[in-house]
Amino acid sequence: MNLPTPAKLSAFSPAKINLFLHITGRKADGYHLLQSVFCPITLGDQVSISVQANPENELVVQRSGDLVHIPEEIDLTVRACKAFYTHANLGIGHSVFIHVSKQVPEQAGLGGGSSNAATVLRLLQQHHQHPIEPEQLASIGLKLGADVPFFLQESSAFVEGIGEVITPIQGISGHLIVYKPPLSCPTPKIFSDPQLTRNSSDVKIAVFDSARRMNSELMAYLEANTQNALQAVVSRNFPDWECQFGVFSSCVAKFNPQLIRMSGSGSAMFAVFASPSQLSNAVAAVADAPELTAGQWFACQIKNG
Repeated sequence: MNLPTPAKLSAFSPAKINLFLHITGRKADGYHLLQSVFCPITLGDQVSISVQANPENELVVQRSGDLVHIPEEIDLTVRACKAFYTHANLGIGHSVFIHVSKQVPEQAGLGGGSSNAATVLRLLQQHHQHPIEPEQLASIGLKLGADVPFFLQESSAFVEGIGEVITPIQGISGHLIVYKPPLSCPTPKIFSDPQLTRNSSDVKIAVFDSARRMNSELMAYLEANTQNALQAVVSRNFPDWECQFGVFSSCVAKFNPQLIRMSGSGSAMFAVFASPSQLSNAVAAVADAPELTAGQWFACQIKNG
């Protein structure tokens, strides 16, 4: 049997930062309720897929690239692919080849795995001419991970609930240095910490209208009125991380950053600057710091569309 030439699609898979992260409660099933602003950034991976019909009338998924060390049963790209075909009702076997070229460090709080999963869903939707309604695709994504629905759209967003309530925000900008120290912070340990603040004050979405008027005003508000609620837990449980954050903060503070924070559950941290020259100076300072040489740093920007 002659099979058609495989369809090859590829897309950029951005990382994200959390400008703030408040835990506002906890559901009976254990999931935490949150408020956050997620911003996609120009640091990201490249995800490619090839699809062809499978005469055996079954789904076969193969991988190459930088995720093959992860067992297939927990690889979010494989799980996303299988979930897509389970719900798409296409009625024919498929062979899917997934290749991921990684730039986003793992276990960083930058959403790399969730973004890769969302990119696979988006590429399969494109290839098969959108057989799944957007709301259902978001529901599929949420079962894979709380950050996946965010990555199914392209703009910064105010995120609530367990990650499923997404309100896009236009106009947020900034130049970033992202630093990933040579250690990880296990997310389950952080969220299960008894001292985690689970009643953070609500942030009103109207605040983010200022992003359309003056970005510096928004950053000043966030600096004064918000936090990453997980950061105190990480600092308390991981003294080496706290030391790295102190050095990083000292390096970048000389160049008037608008915001210095940990992203997500860590271990990556970031600083936001208004201008490329400030960023350039901060990068040089971080690169010259002997205490930070074992980690990775990235110069990038908040991505708009």
